[in-house]
Amino acid sequence: MGKSLDIAFYRYSLLNRGGDRMVIEYANHLADIGHSVTLYTSVDKTVFHVSSKIVRKKIPWPGRIGFLAWTSVCRLRHAITIVDIIHLTPLLRCRGHLVYFAQADDVEYYGKPFNRWIVDKLYRRFFRKDGFCIAVYKHLTEAFRQRYGAKNCFTVVNGIDLRIFHHEPDSDLLAAKGKRRAIFFMSRGDHYRKGYDLALQVFARLSDEISDQIELWVCGDSLRGDFSFPVRQFGVVDDSRLRQILSSVDIFFYPSRHEGFGLFPLEAMACGSVVVTTDAVPYACNYGCIHQTGIGDVEAMVREIVGLVNDPERLAADRREGFAVAGRYDLRRSCDAFADVLESLPGGACAHRD
Repeated sequence: MGKSLDIAFYRYSLLNRGGDRMVIEYANHLADIGHSVTLYTSVDKTVFHVSSKIVRKKIPWPGRIGFLAWTSVCRLRHAITIVDIIHLTPLLRCRGHLVYFAQADDVEYYGKPFNRWIVDKLYRRFFRKDGFCIAVYKHLTEAFRQRYGAKNCFTVVNGIDLRIFHHEPDSDLLAAKGKRRAIFFMSRGDHYRKGYDLALQVFARLSDEISDQIELWVCGDSLRGDFSFPVRQFGVVDDSRLRQILSSVDIFFYPSRHEGFGLFPLEAMACGSVVVTTDAVPYACNYGCIHQTGIGDVEAMVREIVGLVNDPERLAADRREGFAVAGRYDLRRSCDAFADVLESLPGGACAHRD
């Protein structure tokens, strides 16, 4: 590392999603290696560990409107300010570099044509000014280069903390499920994007077809539904308990409609869960141990889950391969690469200075 940098992360909320985890992990690492790091948020309700070396500042004006209004009038004087929502780039004024941390293609986040048009315009404005971008996967980098002619776009592939996510089954959970196969589902916000409605359709079908062979384990918000198989609701859990649950479950079900990367399936595989997900997870097509369906294809999702429940040898083989795949995505390498990009940014004026 060269000289210490003054770095800020600026976002509306800090919660318990994969994107929140990556922001915190990168902020922690930058602080640990000697940089000055500040976290600006309006809502801070995360369960993830934030280093005591980090300065946490609350946006003084409440609510989303207050957050946007304060963003438009404040002047940040950090050497580097990082945002991970493209909507903030025209509002935020900073003395140093403004870096867009692209955890997803925000155009694809929206279904309505007008919303997609607005976000596309924001991207065009940002990259027309040669904005700096760090994307979480190569397909995002290539999309920005081809669509917008992005020149200063770097790829830092997300990683998982293998010190947290590893195989540690809970004997009580294993005993409780007995001979049934346990299916894991995370019930949380962004219901449409994460396929909550699709999950309910799949569970209804499984309730009709193999209810005597399975049970459902749910973390996060309470899942509503009347099913003929047992449902265990764990609520919001910390990383230690999540590791035990993922290590004791058989199938990790992730029917997402949109992902920038998708940390959670890798974390599940590191613990020993076999993943059933969709084309929304960009790396899923690279590994045979990940069972991938078309987005919204309920019939295919049911078929994949039923096939795994009835094929213990395939389940065991995919579990073993999943351990190897997850091991390739080490968070420590990601943190080093993220810091390297920030430390390599050129000095002098930048298109987003005051």
